[in-house]
Amino acid sequence: MEFNQEPVIFVVEDNLIYQNLIAKELESVSSNIYFYTNGESCLDELDKGPTIIVMDYNLDGKLNGLDTLQQVRAVHPDVYIILFSSQKGLNTKEVLLQYGSFDFLEKNSLSLRTLHQMVDCVVSAGKS
Repeated sequence: MEFNQEPVIFVVEDNLIYQNLIAKELESVSSNIYFYTNGESCLDELDKGPTIIVMDYNLDGKLNGLDTLQQVRAVHPDVYIILFSSQKGLNTKEVLLQYGSFDFLEKNSLSLRTLHQMVDCVVSAGKS
């Protein structure tokens, strides 16, 4: 995936505190960041052509992160999706990767910096 312009980043997170933390962390990467609190809103705006989607697993609304992920993949198979969640389970990461997430990052005290590095790598790779 190659970017000719500043990347469009969608953040799908229903916790407003995490939305603000993610916004602060990614503001140096792109000024085209859109925030959604549920999967339905994200899907309604896919025409904005997101480059990267950072998405929680547990979301407000009818669709969880996995449902949203599957529907995004059906429309935009090349979007880089990072599931950023406190969801835990024996095989959570493997299941989400199987359904099309490129990365899974568990929320913790160090994860925002790691998220920034992941997004920065995707953007840097797309510019070369």
